[in-house]
Amino acid sequence: MKIIWFVDNKFRELYGLHDLKKNLSKNNIKLYMFFLPIWKSALDFVNPNIIIVPNLYRTSCEPIVNYAKKKNIDVFMHSSEGMFYTDEIQKSKYPDNLIKKINKVLIWGKLDGKYLIKRGFKDKVVESGCLKFDERNYLDKNKKKKNKKIKIIGIPTHLRLITGSGITKNNIPHGIRMMLRKKNFLNLGHFKFEYEYIELISRIIEKIDKKFKIILKASPFEDPKIYRYAFPELDIHKGNDVRDFLKNVDVILNVFSSITVDTLKYEIPVINLSNLVKWDEYVLKNKRFGPNDSSYLSATSLGIKVQNLDHLNNLLKKDKNYLLNICKKKNFFKKANDLAGTFKTLEILTDLFINYRKNYKQKPYNYFMFLKYFLVEIKLFFFGRPKPANFKRWKLSDQRLLYNFRISK
Repeated sequence: MKIIWFVDNKFRELYGLHDLKKNLSKNNIKLYMFFLPIWKSALDFVNPNIIIVPNLYRTSCEPIVNYAKKKNIDVFMHSSEGMFYTDEIQKSKYPDNLIKKINKVLIWGKLDGKYLIKRGFKDKVVESGCLKFDERNYLDKNKKKKNKKIKIIGIPTHLRLITGSGITKNNIPHGIRMMLRKKNFLNLGHFKFEYEYIELISRIIEKIDKKFKIILKASPFEDPKIYRYAFPELDIHKGNDVRDFLKNVDVILNVFSSITVDTLKYEIPVINLSNLVKWDEYVLKNKRFGPNDSSYLSATSLGIKVQNLDHLNNLLKKDKNYLLNICKKKNFFKKANDLAGTFKTLEILTDLFINYRKNYKQKPYNYFMFLKYFLVEIKLFFFGRPKPANFKRWKLSDQRLLYNFRISK
């Protein structure tokens, strides 16, 4: 039996796949991972029994689903981005016409299941959770003392447009003009937020007690050198594994990053800075994202909200257990688990695919298509648009990332 797992963003989706591949290999099931732009040639060459797609969007995985069904290949969907549960987003994430075509939906938690069951797809739902949040990651979370004083503060950057894969320093004026021309005021608001956030970090560094150590975590789409130059007095986290970052901090300062969920699952308190940001009017009007997110659950709604920098300073002087008790009283731990459930995900997925194995006959590789696959890889290497999130199985650095993202290291 052969399975292809298509990867959209390696920094989100490779967690735990090393373990799953290892488990399945012991049961004579081969798991292959390919990045999305190479999907057709990879599918034709491997000739799998099952494929797993990270989304069902028209411009992304809809063509993959349609092609796989023509070739009589079973399709599972496992969202690369969970934690968004408004009806509007669910409708976009799970379009009825494509859910009807796929075999199983591997969901992050009960909120996804509730929506799909309401739409009449109960038979397709597998409540697997996400490998990133497999319960084995948290077996030693209680080893850190909860009553100690706050000494190390973690801050994620939240940025992408001005420092990463979006608008670069060379075309910021052009980017702003295009946003205005296309009347994309929401994106312009996000762009403004990134500048405001850099200012906020700078103000926090100047205001808080110098006895605190601050570790800054850059986005995987950013060059950490930017922050080493801007904030030489801070520690800049090396690496892309959020778990390594969280092992070294006592508290997280956050605005809307989903790192809030990871943090709470490790029983580390979160302080929410959203009240300290000068939000653009169009971001404030948006009910899907930002400080006025209308959903019951969102990363923006989690964390102890501070009203000003003095309030932040006073909270940081408390011990860790004091902050954790506030998080518990405000139900943040339950909300985090509702956003992304903690399951025995590796065990669930391993058993699922082993049980499916009896449904299939062994399919041969299509070696005539290997040359096409190889040429497509070469073409994308030399002429494709570089995307930091693409997983390339032939790159040693990506294989190291896959290994480093294994569960419970």
